[in-house]
Amino acid sequence: MPVRPGLRYALRVAATLALSAGGGFLAQLLNVPAGWIAGGLLAVAVASLAGFNTEFPRRLHAPVFLLLGIYAGTGVTQETIHQMQTWPASFAVLGVSVAGVIAGSYWWLQARHGWERNTALLASLPGALSMVVAAAEVLKADLKKVAIAQSLRVLILVESIPLVALLIGHPPGTPTLAERPVAGPLDVGIFVAAGFSASLVMRWLRVPGAWVVGGLLASAALLLTGTLDVQLPTFVIVPATIALAAITGSRFRPGDLVVLPRIAAAALGAFAIAVAVSALGALTVTLLFGVNIIQTLLAFAPGALEALTVLAFQMNIDPAYVAAHHVVRFFALVIAVPILARWLARRA
Repeated sequence: MPVRPGLRYALRVAATLALSAGGGFLAQLLNVPAGWIAGGLLAVAVASLAGFNTEFPRRLHAPVFLLLGIYAGTGVTQETIHQMQTWPASFAVLGVSVAGVIAGSYWWLQARHGWERNTALLASLPGALSMVVAAAEVLKADLKKVAIAQSLRVLILVESIPLVALLIGHPPGTPTLAERPVAGPLDVGIFVAAGFSASLVMRWLRVPGAWVVGGLLASAALLLTGTLDVQLPTFVIVPATIALAAITGSRFRPGDLVVLPRIAAAALGAFAIAVAVSALGALTVTLLFGVNIIQTLLAFAPGALEALTVLAFQMNIDPAYVAAHHVVRFFALVIAVPILARWLARRA
């Protein structure tokens, strides 16, 4: 008997989550830092490119991001408050870094590989994928090139940063966090209610990654004020992390494999330039202010706010610092993109 469309869709979602869970579990067994994200994302992306039509319901993105934002917020400590005095200078270095990323990647794609100006610009922007895709349609850019270039960036970032941390080391777990008791149902309910309310405010303010940022701010406030002193249970954290890997990995589609070879060389070259410039900015902040190098690499990494914020927490890195830098970069791009688009129009 033919399978009904609704059942077929549900089976694809279940298979996608199973792929993510299997890849994450294998990475955990291999002791890969943040293995649930890194392994799950890789498994889903490979399956997508191999021809499997991966799926995750868009209407479930918000609750997943909210839970992960709450989870990341539980990693904020008093040390975060002390470090905030270095943030303005770090933001300034980030601004210079973002300008260098866009200029270098644009030059590579447009001058060296002949990409059309609007396509090269949008593919060079470090992050803000939803805004970039919307702008690509308005500017009549090549949406496939832009989407693949941006998706490759996210995939490589999430896979490579844990490996870098594995090689050079990352901070040990904070004893205070490890000693917190596991949250009960009432505590989880308070976290969710506060995070949901804060996220609605973030959405009203048009903050990027509103569900993650709102959840992070709410849970951090509850912990720093002493209202709660607990950590989320594993049965909440692990499924949400598996879902995040499924969401990110399913950005790739089966048809992308056909066009990937002719796009990948140019996109990977632009990515290499973006990483080199971002790493230079991260190293500058580390040398000037003594911030951990893995922390600055996560904060300066060109894209993937939600994934990298959660990655930061799972690697014992200050998630507030990482999220703040990604949000600042997003707002800078919102201001810069119309200016750059008008400049390209005049040149054309």
